[in-house]
Amino acid sequence: MPNNPILPLERVNKTLCGDKPDKLPIMVANSNTFICQYYGITVEQFLNEPSLTAELTKKFIKEFEVDYCVIANGYILYGCGPELGVRWEFAGENFPGFVEGFLKSWDDLDKIKVPASPSGYFKNYLEMIRLITKELGDEVFLVASILGPFSIACFIRGIEQVLMDTMLDIDFFHAYMKGCTELSKYFGTRILGTGLKIGLLNEIFLTPEMISPVFYHSDIAPYDREVQSYLGPQRAPNTLAAVMGRPDDPISQKEGRYLYQALYGTTESVETIRKAVRYRLPGFPFPVSISGRALSNWSQRELLHFLSEALEYLVAGGGLYPAISLISVQAESSEKAGEVADKMKAIAEFRNQYEIG
Repeated sequence: MPNNPILPLERVNKTLCGDKPDKLPIMVANSNTFICQYYGITVEQFLNEPSLTAELTKKFIKEFEVDYCVIANGYILYGCGPELGVRWEFAGENFPGFVEGFLKSWDDLDKIKVPASPSGYFKNYLEMIRLITKELGDEVFLVASILGPFSIACFIRGIEQVLMDTMLDIDFFHAYMKGCTELSKYFGTRILGTGLKIGLLNEIFLTPEMISPVFYHSDIAPYDREVQSYLGPQRAPNTLAAVMGRPDDPISQKEGRYLYQALYGTTESVETIRKAVRYRLPGFPFPVSISGRALSNWSQRELLHFLSEALEYLVAGGGLYPAISLISVQAESSEKAGEVADKMKAIAEFRNQYEIG
C-alpha cells in the first residue's frame, strides 16, 4: 500500500508546531497583481467577479505548489471600500488606492456604523473566500485578512491625520478607535463565517517607522485584544503585532524591526534572519522571505543561492523549519509575469529537492 501523500495543510501545521515536515512549506502572502497579469484578467475583473477570482486563485495555488496562502488580496476588498464611505481612486491598470476618509471631526463619529449586511467590494471579498475555502480549505492552509482597528482608523480618517491625532488629540483617537473596534469585530465575524478556519488580524499600517512600540502596547493593543477575544484568539492571530516586541521589554521592541525586515524580505540577508530568529509571528511559520523586488529582478541563480544560504543557517545549523515565503508576487506585464512564474517554479523544484536533515 502506498503512503498517503502529505497535504499542504498538514505540512504547515507541523512547521507551526516546530515539528519536522516532509518538505518546507511555500507561503504566498500577496498575489493579486500577478494573478491578473499571468492569467490575463483586469483589476476590475479581479475585484468584481468573485467566481473568476476564486477559480484563478485555486489554479495559482495548485500550479505553484503553494502550501500557505493569504487569499483574495486587495485593500479595497477588506471592508473599508466605497461602501463604507472611503474614497478610492483607480490609476490605469493598477489596484486602487484610498485617497480620503470620511472622519473629519468629532461631529463625524456617528458615521462610524457597523453595516447591516455586507455590500460592495467587501461582499465580493467574502464570496471569494467562501469559494476558495469550500474547495481547498481541507487541503491547503488558507488565511485571509481581517482589518484591525488601527488599520480601519487609517482608512476612515487618513494615515497622516491618525498619526497627528496620536500626538495632538489623543481623546479623539480613542473615541474613534472604539467604533473601529466594532467594525473589526464585524469584518472578522463575516470572514470567519465563510468557512475559513483562521483569519489574520491584519494591522497593515503597523510598522516600526510609523508607530512606536510603547504607544502600540499602551494605546492600540488593547483594541486589538478586544477583537481577538471576541473572535477567538486562535482564529484571529495578530501577526504584525510581533514587530512591536513585548510589553515592558525594550530589547524585543528594538529588535522587532529585524522581524519586520525578515518578514518583508527588505534586505534578503542571512544576517537579518540571524537577528530575527529568536522571535515569532503569530499565525506564520518563521519566514525566509523573498521580496517582490527580488522575485522580479533577481536571476533564478541569485534567488536559489539566497535560499540555500538561509536554509543552511536555519535548518542545518539551527534545527528550525521555516517557510519559504514569497511575500509579494508581482508583475507589471504579462511578459514579466511569465518570467516570475518560471522563478516560482524553480523555487518549488528547489523546495521539492531540498533534503531536511
